[in-house]
Amino acid sequence: MFCTQGAGSHSLPVSWPETYGKMSRQTTVDNLWTQNIRPDGRSPTEMRQIKCSMGVFDKDKGGGGSAYFQIGNTKAVATVYGPHEGRASQKKVGAANQDKMTVNFEYSSACFSTNDRKTSTKADRKSMEMSCRLKSIMDNVFVHHLSEGSQVDIYIELIQDDGGAYAACINAVTLACIDAGVPLQDFVVACSATMAHGIPMIDISAAEKSTGMPELTLGILSKSKEIVVMEQNNLLKLIYFSDVLNLALDGCQRMLQVLEETCYHKFSLLQRVIEANLRRERT
Repeated sequence: MFCTQGAGSHSLPVSWPETYGKMSRQTTVDNLWTQNIRPDGRSPTEMRQIKCSMGVFDKDKGGGGSAYFQIGNTKAVATVYGPHEGRASQKKVGAANQDKMTVNFEYSSACFSTNDRKTSTKADRKSMEMSCRLKSIMDNVFVHHLSEGSQVDIYIELIQDDGGAYAACINAVTLACIDAGVPLQDFVVACSATMAHGIPMIDISAAEKSTGMPELTLGILSKSKEIVVMEQNNLLKLIYFSDVLNLALDGCQRMLQVLEETCYHKFSLLQRVIEANLRRERT
């Protein structure tokens, strides 16, 4: 309801509404923490909404394997070309490793993916480091002896970073490699976790990360539960580490269910299309 101030009423100081608003917001946030409710309304063990799909680009037009992964407002797109015959330059470089598959990895982020605008998205140090880390993870998961001397080109684009971007990129690349038919030892799934006010929390958001919370990114192989990546940003007390680690492991298991359902939906649909084409040919 809209109210106007009467002529005889007393006006408040100009700075009072702003001061009261800040105090009110801070009081509200503190009350939420006491009730184990995060600022975005989630519980400590609740993950953001996940959306993912495979085959986002048409293979008939040279798209290769591709996947889209979104968790909350964090969005990533991965594209995989190959395995295919290596280029001449790559063959010379990898002449000593002909028993392995050559993996080229390129990570980039959109200039509008974060609040900080930037001009370079591929050649900057952060993007090159991310490319090397992601390449190292996937290079150890590929079954190299099935594609000896071949080459795989992987491109990952971070469209929007709202927290948990590293884990989102790993999950997107896993789906894209499966869509492209690249032989993998196992699913690689990743999830992030944090600790705040003595409470372990799963799937950190950008708003929570901006307050200086520690962020643990964990990536595992789904069957063996082998840890392939564990990276921590900001300090985390040792007494809390096991709780955060166990919560991240639980998040990886839940993430695996989502990826498996996506693959099942993709390939069950493909199977129905193949069966329909076979029936059409017989008639």
